[in-house]
Amino acid sequence: MHVTVKRRTDWALVVDDARLTVGKEGNAREPSIDFKRRILVAEHSPIRNLLFEVTWHDILYWTANQLRTHHLGFHSGEDDLVFIKTSRSDRTQQERDNLPQNAPVNMRAVINAHSLINVSRVRLCGLASPETREAWELLINELGIIEPILMQLCQPNCVYRGGLCPEGPNCCGYSHTADFKDTLAGYRVFVGEHHDF
Repeated sequence: MHVTVKRRTDWALVVDDARLTVGKEGNAREPSIDFKRRILVAEHSPIRNLLFEVTWHDILYWTANQLRTHHLGFHSGEDDLVFIKTSRSDRTQQERDNLPQNAPVNMRAVINAHSLINVSRVRLCGLASPETREAWELLINELGIIEPILMQLCQPNCVYRGGLCPEGPNCCGYSHTADFKDTLAGYRVFVGEHHDF
């Protein structure tokens, strides 16, 4: 399996949306790194207009269907922007009833920046199925090439919530490791740098 990530919209749209909310005219320009950090950390609504086209190549069929269930993930308004390779017998020349759940398929989704943060909270969790976690980790790694600030905010719930695991007694145990402590410390510094805006 591999993943490709392309930008569907640019930061100028996010800036213009944010300026409108505070009564300013748009300026259709690329914002500063500081602006990007501040608006992403705050998760203000204009980041929902920062859209990415994500394609998983040879993802397991059941994993693709597990990912598409996120109502805060792969939906933009009324449009369902998720596409999975068909298993129709007349298109594949294979009997649909005989295809296994782990048959590789291609999947494409249009996902906004806010949704990437939200879905990461559950799909990067140690309790997520290993296959689904791997598919999401591949996405986040590719995202980091074009949006490193956003990538840093895509964390499992225990990091996102500042060290609190919402799974209670079913906790995966990651929050008790040295790696977790390092990740959480780095995340707190990153988020805390922008608390004064």
